[in-house]
Amino acid sequence: MIRQVISAAAWSAAMLLAGCESSEPAEKERFDTGGSAGVFCLCEGNMNAGNATLSYYDPEARKVQNEVFYRANGAKLGDVAQSVHLRDGRLFIPMDNSGVIWAVDADTFRVEGKIEAAGSQRPDPDNHIVAPRYIHFLSDTKAYVTDLFSPYITIFDPSTCKVTGAIPTGQTASTGSYNSTEQMAQYGRWVFVNCWSYSNKILVIDSERDEVVHQIELRSIQPNSLAVDCNGKLWALTDGGYAGSAYGQTEPCLYRIDAATWGVEREFVFDKEENPSELCINGTGDTLYFINDGICKMSVTAAHAPVAPLIPNERRHQIYGLAVDPASGEIYVGDAIDFEQPGVVYRYRDTGSSAELVDSFGVGMLPSAFAFKK
Repeated sequence: MIRQVISAAAWSAAMLLAGCESSEPAEKERFDTGGSAGVFCLCEGNMNAGNATLSYYDPEARKVQNEVFYRANGAKLGDVAQSVHLRDGRLFIPMDNSGVIWAVDADTFRVEGKIEAAGSQRPDPDNHIVAPRYIHFLSDTKAYVTDLFSPYITIFDPSTCKVTGAIPTGQTASTGSYNSTEQMAQYGRWVFVNCWSYSNKILVIDSERDEVVHQIELRSIQPNSLAVDCNGKLWALTDGGYAGSAYGQTEPCLYRIDAATWGVEREFVFDKEENPSELCINGTGDTLYFINDGICKMSVTAAHAPVAPLIPNERRHQIYGLAVDPASGEIYVGDAIDFEQPGVVYRYRDTGSSAELVDSFGVGMLPSAFAFKK
């Protein structure tokens, strides 16, 4: 998630603190899901607390198993779990405050590899990882990883967990410390990357040349999430910044952009008091979902933004994570409650004009991201 952002100095201090903590190995448990369908829920954890966790949910049995990374590996996941990505039976988890990307077997939950941030102990001219955020797979042997602080997008081989190159972004912010790149979405050879921290830009990368070739500038600042629909349109959601910020504030907006020409086609404007986030799309690419107090639903052909949420936030939940199962279309909503106790995930069935609660289950701290195993 984007909500927990720290300075480079604080990040360095956190890393030193984490290195001094005792981490006695626990007894390892054996898991084997046998390739069956399931849902991974990544719980971000509190910054500097080292309490990020991974849960695994069986939607057919309606059963959840928590702390599966720790239980399978005898070690903690780390500090601030940013995102979770599934590829070829492996789960990849960037930990931005720990500066590591874990590669985990999706059936046994055992670690099969990792990529660590560059440092004096691991000199590598291609490894510019500082605080990894999101991963985008281009093939079985090539993937991009974005970064909160590095002015590079790192290229790595998912099959070997080896860094193979880097793409300079040129996105040094006026603060001198933020060089944030975040989510990615692809259309043809073009990979789009949103620059969230105090920026209004979406980068366009030529994935054949591994080079930034264009910047799409938006009127509204801080694009926080991206999706490409079935019609070849790129959708970008912005939060507009914050009141009183030295970098200004605009209305939050949802943008529709032609993914082939990179031209902005539509701007759907929200009130400044609103805080839309976590834009995602269903498996057929024709329906958008996002958080805006409740859960909003919008057709990619809609003429206006939703006037009412599909799932109202009547109980005033702290909605923190959102994902849509690409196969079933079911909606998973992470509730952080009060950010001080373990969270809850709600599973809904979209019935058209409303949503039906199917199940709910307790997880770890700040449930923020999901991955679906089929």
